[in-house]
Amino acid sequence: MSPSPVRSAGGLTAVATDLEVRGLRKSYGAVQVLDGVDLSVAAGEVAAVLGPSGCGKSTLLRLLAGLEEPDDGTITLGGEPLRGPSPTHPMVAQGATLFPWLSLRDNLAWGPSAARRSDADAVADELLVATGLTGFADALPRQLSGGMRQRAAIAQVLANRPPVLLLDEPFGALDAQTRLRMHEWLRGLLAERPTTVVLVTHDVEEALLLGDRLALLGRRPSRVIESSRISFGAERGRATLRDPRFVELKVQVLERVLAS
Repeated sequence: MSPSPVRSAGGLTAVATDLEVRGLRKSYGAVQVLDGVDLSVAAGEVAAVLGPSGCGKSTLLRLLAGLEEPDDGTITLGGEPLRGPSPTHPMVAQGATLFPWLSLRDNLAWGPSAARRSDADAVADELLVATGLTGFADALPRQLSGGMRQRAAIAQVLANRPPVLLLDEPFGALDAQTRLRMHEWLRGLLAERPTTVVLVTHDVEEALLLGDRLALLGRRPSRVIESSRISFGAERGRATLRDPRFVELKVQVLERVLAS
C-alpha cells in the first residue's frame, strides 16, 4: 500500500504509511525473545502493544526502529524493506531526548536544519504552537517540566514528518495527572498530523485511550496472540475513564494480559 499524504496545520505535509511485520524472530544467545511476530498497522493507525513484563515489547520496537537486526522475518514500511535506523521511523523512549545545550526552539528546528530545509524556522514555530510551549521557546530543556520535555521530544522527531513514529513507554516516568494530559495532547496532535504509530506500554488504560489497534504479545518467546481494533470511539479523554463501557473493556483487556 502506498503512503497516504495528508495536510497538517500550518500547511506542512505529513505522510503516514503502513507497517508490516512478518515472522519476526530474535534471540540473545540461548534466550529466544520473539518467535514469529506478525503485525499489520494501517497508515495513520495507532497500534498499542501490550504484554507481560519481559515478553519482548521493547525488543520489538528496537527492531522496528532498525536499531537491531532480526534473526529472521521481515519489516516493511509502505511496501519497502526497513534498512537500519532512519528519520522515517524514529523512536522516543522514556525521558526526553532533547539536546541539553540547545533552546527549545533550536531543538525543534534541529532536524529540518540538519536536512538543510528552508522551512526549519516555520516548522519550529508550528511545533511550538502544537506543543503549547510558545512561551518557552528560549528555555533550555532543564528549565522545562517532565511533561513539557516529553512533548518537545515527540515534537522534535515529528519535525522531520516521519511516516512512522515508535513510542517506547514515553509517559511511564510521569505522574498520573500529567500522563493523562499527555494522552489528550498526543491524540490531538496526531489528529492534525496523521502518523502511523506503534506504542509500547504496560498500561492498559493508556493503550485504550491512545490506540486504534490493540496488539497483545504472549509470554517469552512471544508472538502476537491477539490483534484487534479498539472500537470504543475516537473521542477519548478524562470523561472516558468514568464511562462504564470503558471500565468494562479495561477489565477485559487486563484479564487477557494476565492470562497471556
